[in-house]
Amino acid sequence: MNAGVIGPSGPQGRNQRGRPRRVGIVIGLSALAGVIACTLLVAFGAEAVVTRANCTAHPVVVNLAASPDIAPAVSHVATYFNAEHNDVGGHCAVVRVVSDQSSAAAAQISGAKSAAGSAAFGAWIPDSSLWVNVARSFPAGAQLVQPTGLTVARSPLMIVMPRSVAAEVPAFGSSVGWQFLLPQRVGGPATGLGLHVEFPDPAQSSAGLATLIQLQQLLGNGGSALASFADFVLNVQVTPGSSSLTSLASLAQPPRDERPVTIASEQAIAQFDRAHQADPLSGRYPTQGTPELDYPYVLTSSNQLTLRAGREFENALKSSYAASYVQYMGFRSAAGTAPGWIGSYGLDTSQPRLTNPPAAGQAETSLQAWQRLSLGSRDLVLLDVSEQMATPVATGGPTLEQVLVQAASLGLTHFPDSTQMGIWAFASHLDGNLPYKQLVPVGPLPAPLGLITRRQQITQATEQGKPVAGAPAALYSSILAAFKAMSASYQSRYVNAVLVMTAGLDNAKGDITPAALVRQLRALYNPNRRVEIIPLMFGTAGNFTALQQIAGATGGVAFDITNPKQIGSAFFSAIAQRLSEPG
Repeated sequence: MNAGVIGPSGPQGRNQRGRPRRVGIVIGLSALAGVIACTLLVAFGAEAVVTRANCTAHPVVVNLAASPDIAPAVSHVATYFNAEHNDVGGHCAVVRVVSDQSSAAAAQISGAKSAAGSAAFGAWIPDSSLWVNVARSFPAGAQLVQPTGLTVARSPLMIVMPRSVAAEVPAFGSSVGWQFLLPQRVGGPATGLGLHVEFPDPAQSSAGLATLIQLQQLLGNGGSALASFADFVLNVQVTPGSSSLTSLASLAQPPRDERPVTIASEQAIAQFDRAHQADPLSGRYPTQGTPELDYPYVLTSSNQLTLRAGREFENALKSSYAASYVQYMGFRSAAGTAPGWIGSYGLDTSQPRLTNPPAAGQAETSLQAWQRLSLGSRDLVLLDVSEQMATPVATGGPTLEQVLVQAASLGLTHFPDSTQMGIWAFASHLDGNLPYKQLVPVGPLPAPLGLITRRQQITQATEQGKPVAGAPAALYSSILAAFKAMSASYQSRYVNAVLVMTAGLDNAKGDITPAALVRQLRALYNPNRRVEIIPLMFGTAGNFTALQQIAGATGGVAFDITNPKQIGSAFFSAIAQRLSEPG
């Protein structure tokens, strides 16, 4: 196909037939010439009829899934392409553009999720090659997805705030880094700034997925890095990828008590500012470098005629007309050249510093990490109120109970509202012959429980859980009972756990031994209905080795707490264990 024939003035079909050339009349051959002329007219006319019929009745249709932001430009190019009646094996090539989120198209193309009643895609333009990699990680996608090497457009990512809000945040000066999105306790800006991160869901949004990869690289590897990453994931405000700027704008309207910030592409910001000139956005390219959305064109069919038609359309996408229309829509060209008009909205038309594309498989790994950490927590807290908790940590210092209360209060602030939680107190014979007693039933933290929320009920129960004078601790039988209760009420969409806050002593007469508890836990443990035991031991008098063995029997981990401030890192370290577990 000649790419130059596509233009605003309309298509020129290379398969269109002109009128037959008049045959000169030669004396003595006029009768023969008339026969030839009639034959040519019939032949050309018949072929024209066949061509038109094939274009309407038997075209080769390429259903092309395009990311919603690039779909209008691709549809415009497809309109001219279809008008050209490009011949593919005796049929006209027709491209039908479907606006579809890249994540949804990836799921359909890869076979991970079927879309009942929808036609199969023969070509695809996602907003990022990350989704191409995700689709090809599935067997069906590996067979179908065929990259062409063509990049239709580019758009780097930016950290963005409403301009009216950014003026109130000096930290959002001429430059910011990726750490601007993190909580203060893991290296982010001061909590006092009142920043509210609206994070596009990485499972739906390329901007969110690319940013997630950048934050993982920023935080690094190792136990503390994974805990910091878990802290970010569990506390960020997730928004649907398609509505992040709309949500940002609504949060910027007075009266407001938070300062919203999000991630968006340069093109999305330019288009938003064009439509909302009264309250535009203020964007920054991260100082460490930024990834870009690259809009690759890939073929996704096993039908040879569809593939040939898709390759014909590839030529149309390479045309100067297509490039001009893409820039008109606010995208950079495949070469990275920015449209001049975005400069009038305060965006930089020079090339920002770009990060290297992530390694193969990184997108899938990051998505898996996000999905594992995004599972809600469902926790039953065992609170030690035995006489040992009245023991001072050190001479003249606070008691174990006071340290535990302080740690529990700090820890509760780290649990997001998606958490379900309940609390038991334990010592010995707290409820008849039972060593434990339910104080707050397991349920959603923000849900009302009486006149206050469950979160408030748990805070009160923790603060009022004073040590029982003369009461030994039946620690191991209490752990077993809590494990059985959580196993019986297991919920698959949560990480189910028993959190044990204890001095680590079991001195109740006749209680089971740690070895017997471990044996029973191993017999009861179901890897398909996992309930983790996570002990947190306060003080130095307990049997920490036994707690480690108990935790290990259920895939949990034990923590030795010597400072209340450790509770946050302990919680997120326990959550981060999900990233190294199979299944």
